[in-house]
Amino acid sequence: MIITSFRSGVTALPLPTVLLAVLAGCAGLALSPMAAMAQQKAQQKARPAAAAAAAPAAAGQGQAILLETAGKWQAFSSQQGRAKVCYALSKAESRLPANLKDVEGLLFVATRPTEGVRNEISFVLNFDLKEDVEHQAIIGTERFALVAKGQNMWLKNPAEEPRMLDSLRKGSALEIKGTSKRGNPTADKYSLAGMNQAVKRAEDACK
Repeated sequence: MIITSFRSGVTALPLPTVLLAVLAGCAGLALSPMAAMAQQKAQQKARPAAAAAAAPAAAGQGQAILLETAGKWQAFSSQQGRAKVCYALSKAESRLPANLKDVEGLLFVATRPTEGVRNEISFVLNFDLKEDVEHQAIIGTERFALVAKGQNMWLKNPAEEPRMLDSLRKGSALEIKGTSKRGNPTADKYSLAGMNQAVKRAEDACK
C-alpha cells in the first residue's frame, strides 16, 4: 500500500508508516513546563489517532487518495474508520550531508477533525535524530525551535504553530537544521511553492 509517487519519481512512505510517524507523541523530551503541558495534550490526542491508523493497516484499509498536486506539494486524504485524516505533504529538495541523500525528508501539514487538530506541522526525516538538543526551522528571518523523537520532529512550543504556518504561507523556502543521533549537523531544504494551495485543499477535504 503505497502513497502516489511525487512527480520526481520518488515514492512516498506507506500510509500507515507516515501516519504513525506524524501522529506519534514526543514523550520524554525535555521541554519547558508550558511546552510540556501543551505537548502532553497533543500526545493524548495522538495516541488514539495512531491506533486508528494502525488498525486499517492490518485490515488493508485506509488507502491515501491524492486530492491535488500543486508545485512541490501534494494533498491527500484517508479514511481511518470513522476518522478522516487530510494532509499536505512535500519532500526535501536538498539534504546535507551527502550520505543521507538516499533517504528523503518529509514535511506534513495535517488535519484530523475528529480530534480537533487542524494544520499540525511535523517532519519525518527518516534518519535517527539527537533528542537532547534543539533543532531549528528557518523561514526567511523567522526561526522556530523544534524537538525530535526518533526520526521525527515537531515544534517545541505547539502554541507557535499558527505563527509558523503563517510564515510558511508567506515564505518561498524552508530550511531544517538538525543534529543526527551521531552528533552530525544536518540540513534539509524545502520549497514552499504550491504549499498554500495544497494545504487549503487538505483543509477543505476535512471540513
